[in-house]
Amino acid sequence: MEIEIEQKLQEVIFPELSKGDPKWDLPHTKSVVHYVKEILNSSDTLEKDKDVLIIAAYAHDWGYTKFYKQGESLTQPEYSEAKKYHMDIGADKIKELLKDDVFSVLDSEQKSRIVHLVKIHDKLDGLNDLDEIILMEADTLGGLDTDFVTPSFTREENERYMNNVKSKRLPLFRNIYSKEKANELFEKRLNFYITQ
Repeated sequence: MEIEIEQKLQEVIFPELSKGDPKWDLPHTKSVVHYVKEILNSSDTLEKDKDVLIIAAYAHDWGYTKFYKQGESLTQPEYSEAKKYHMDIGADKIKELLKDDVFSVLDSEQKSRIVHLVKIHDKLDGLNDLDEIILMEADTLGGLDTDFVTPSFTREENERYMNNVKSKRLPLFRNIYSKEKANELFEKRLNFYITQ
């Protein structure tokens, strides 16, 4: 990926994400970008468009920024409401950003795929294509990793979150790296809550 593209994504998206929960929004996105790259680098057989996936990772939760209250976490009802709309909002935001000249190296098919990935990334029952699965895997790993994102859930909230990950997300994983890393991060997160 051209350095100018990542710089542009960081210049535009990161300041907006910084207005949300400082413990989650920006650190989580950085973690998801990291894990997309790790997944893609873990296998020579993954023939997916790396630029498309990395750009989608930067933008995947950008839609939540519409709901932020400066530096605060959303309440559970606010989060539930935002979750319904964040993919469509994020897809619209990245579609607009992709009109910038720095993205002229991408063709229209790549741009459409980026928008599609952002628009579908949390619709677990609709994920079929490998690039859709890779983004979901990275999103999951990026949420589990306590080194990137310091957990702020209560024990009960974390238990619900972990059960949701285990029952709905992990069964969809396809990549060996992602499966192994998920098991490692799952145990690490469980231990985080045991020692707190």
